[in-house]
Amino acid sequence: MSATTFGHRGVEAVQNKDWEAAIPLLDKALESSNAPSWLLARAQAHQQLKNYDAALRDAELAYHAAAERGSGNSRKQMIEAQYRRSVVYHKLERYADADCCAKWSMLLAEGRPVGEDDGVQKKVDENGNYIVTYEDGVADHKGQPGQPAQGTSNSNRVLGLMNSQSAGTAKTGFESDWKRAYTWRSQVLGRLKSLPEDHPGWKINVTKVPPKPQAKPQKTPDPEPESASDGEEEKPAKPVGPAPGSVPDEQLKLRADFYQSNQNVSVSLFVKDVKKEDLSVKFFKNKVEMSPLPRAAAPYVKPGDREATSTFTLGGDIDPLKSRWSVTPRKVELVLQKATPGVKWATWGSEEIGRVASEDAGDQPSATPLAETAENKTAPTASAAAPPPTATGAPAYPTSSRSGPKNWDKLGDTEGDDDPQDVNYFFKQLYKGATPEQQRAMMKSFIESNGTALSTDWEDVKNRKVETVPPEGVEAKKWEA
Repeated sequence: MSATTFGHRGVEAVQNKDWEAAIPLLDKALESSNAPSWLLARAQAHQQLKNYDAALRDAELAYHAAAERGSGNSRKQMIEAQYRRSVVYHKLERYADADCCAKWSMLLAEGRPVGEDDGVQKKVDENGNYIVTYEDGVADHKGQPGQPAQGTSNSNRVLGLMNSQSAGTAKTGFESDWKRAYTWRSQVLGRLKSLPEDHPGWKINVTKVPPKPQAKPQKTPDPEPESASDGEEEKPAKPVGPAPGSVPDEQLKLRADFYQSNQNVSVSLFVKDVKKEDLSVKFFKNKVEMSPLPRAAAPYVKPGDREATSTFTLGGDIDPLKSRWSVTPRKVELVLQKATPGVKWATWGSEEIGRVASEDAGDQPSATPLAETAENKTAPTASAAAPPPTATGAPAYPTSSRSGPKNWDKLGDTEGDDDPQDVNYFFKQLYKGATPEQQRAMMKSFIESNGTALSTDWEDVKNRKVETVPPEGVEAKKWEA
């Protein structure tokens, strides 16, 4: 199979969010060429799998590869590389660095010179803390490609920002990239303003042009095994893949999703090709042990290996005898019966690789582990009826989503890889980050103008009716029954 085929399939796997499958395909493709598009795709896959160092390295290498090629797609790839750096730094809680990279992504999308000394990373106080605020980020749109000309009313300028109407600044072809970086900054700066003053996330440790990563050393191929001589036994072949214990625990952990009702906590653990007949699941009052689990990052693991076992420390106590589990080709589902119904868990829990000894001598698995009985091989579906909320007010979160249960309490905690090009997404982000007074102004102006104007200035709109201002070439007419 050619490098191009590997690369095409790897990019396709990233588009389908099959991160584990994408990385080996892109690894093979990149053995032949440092194509920026392949590097950026692999950076995204590594980021989703929490391999942040690898993701950052790929994003930085993609920036240099695009700059050196100087092709028609180079600027767009450099814009994407800066954006990807920003997302990774956000994950690493380096929020000031994340905002700098997001701003550089915007400047490139505006058509600004690549080598321009814009001074973004110099905006610090005497203590070296970043001084750009959330309000600065929201107001920073004068360079947006296609924005209305200076002097346009505040309400129409915001609408122009949402609809990319070009009435002043020339379009560059990167309008959607600019909007994505602009919207992402609201999340970065929103996190930054909530940090304590001594948090390292306030410091700038990044440069506009990233240091070029060194090429990875080529692996020396193992010597060909010698043929067995007469009278000597042939040695077994070496196992394929890295040796046990060589993969960090953080890379072995499973991606998890959950939702809860008054009675249960449903947890989805995303792991492929689990053999239901071989899987052992043991429920304790505050943890679950599971083995053997195939690992995408370490496919060599076997039953009995430490890496094949996970211990899930739970966010609350459960009734082991009433908890259940099931297996599908892509995940393991746990339905945990709360020991105290109506109590809301802050989180489902956390995963540790291997077995974790219990500090409570009374913490024993159920006398007949549910994982080992045939009648419990199939758990009820996630849409099973749940009782209504109790007086405690604990919410119930049923779902019919094809993508599985969601933790709706964390819906706002996005990681920047949703599609922010949608106008509704932008409006939600703008509204969520506004002050109560700004939100009041937005609602009043939007409703009174029939959706044609949007203002964040309450002083401007509180004592007047906001008139309907249709786009150029459109005539506003009153609706008649």
